[in-house]
Amino acid sequence: MDVEAAVARRLAQAAGVPGYLEVPEEMPDSFISVEQIGGGGSMFEPCRLAVDCWAKKKERKKARALAESVAAAVADLDEEANFFHPEVTNFYRENDPDTGRSRYIVQIQIWVCE
Repeated sequence: MDVEAAVARRLAQAAGVPGYLEVPEEMPDSFISVEQIGGGGSMFEPCRLAVDCWAKKKERKKARALAESVAAAVADLDEEANFFHPEVTNFYRENDPDTGRSRYIVQIQIWVCE
């Protein structure tokens, strides 16, 4: 199972923005990108992911609103087959140093059993 793709698809749909696994060269005004940052080596170790919530430069409030929408949708990830006990573990602001775009990061944890 591609955990990153499943999470990106579900959270993007819930937030109403495009979702990617890699930051696209031509970035939309708002979008999310999902990256596995650890864990998931077995069903005994939760999968940890970072969901970057992007907006345009100097649109901190829009990026935060998107991140809040994503965080609220995390609990519903257990509707995906083999996903259990999804939870938000961290939520913070970190503008992108390369583009200067506003960005919040929502870190999540999911137990995956397949």
